Amino acid sequence: MIAVDTIILRGIADSIGLVLFYGSALWLIFKRNSGNRVVECGSITLIVFVVMLALFNAKPPAWTLRWLLLLVFLLCLLTMFFLVQQGYRAVRRHKTNRNP
Repeated sequence: MIAVDTIILRGIADSIGLVLFYGSALWLIFKRNSGNRVVECGSITLIVFVVMLALFNAKPPAWTLRWLLLLVFLLCLLTMFFLVQQGYRAVRRHKTNRNP
């Protein structure tokens, strides 16, 4: 019979619990703010980032981490674009409401 180290099992269980907790919290935020592209894209970015961090311990092939890192980078750029777009629209709307 194989002896299992309890420290390793506890670390795995803690990691799985943390990923499930953050994943469910971000998914609820994603669902509650439908239509807000900043929140939607930011939530997806954080979910992919957490999955990527969890994969670091599993030692996957290097190409998977490179593609996930590229995906996180592109999602960050997309989130920033939506944030700037939302800010521009807010400033423009504020100026039109101010000058009738």
